[in-house]
Amino acid sequence: MEPADFAVRIEEVMAEECSSYECVLLDDNEIGVLWTFLIEDSISGYLGIEENEETLNVRTVSVGLHLKDISDCSREELLAILELNAELINANFSVVKYPAKPPKDENDEEVAFADEGEDLIFEDDDDEEAEMKDLLIIQTRLPFDAFAPDDFGAFVQNLLFQADTMLNREEEDEDDNDDQEE
Repeated sequence: MEPADFAVRIEEVMAEECSSYECVLLDDNEIGVLWTFLIEDSISGYLGIEENEETLNVRTVSVGLHLKDISDCSREELLAILELNAELINANFSVVKYPAKPPKDENDEEVAFADEGEDLIFEDDDDEEAEMKDLLIIQTRLPFDAFAPDDFGAFVQNLLFQADTMLNREEEDEDDNDDQEE
């Protein structure tokens, strides 16, 4: 399938299966290569096409789901999550950085007053650097030629199933350990 045909078809599929989606990156020919999506207003993720000319020399498609903020996890908790990679099937957990501005305190807003003839200087909130947070994702990557846009929903469901199975099993194991200690 040609990249332009793929882009058209994946957008048709996303329109059917997603609450919303957006093409966020175009290639040199203005063909979509990266989309973000939202399913049922609670599951967010991405689908991207990568050329991989310098490494694999095979065009690939990646589908990933954003799982949870793990910025406050301990090193042991992170290692336990990443150890689960060995049990995933054609998928992996990864950690990516994302910018997150701290929530504004409603009480901090002041009304600015200026005397006649004075210049009023407004602080630009965009200058404030966003804090970087750690986001756990689950993703799969396969050759472009092996990915059919109509299989998008099945890939998302597979990733959700594996993430739920692995992460909830880890939480159940922790609960069992807590019960045994008491």
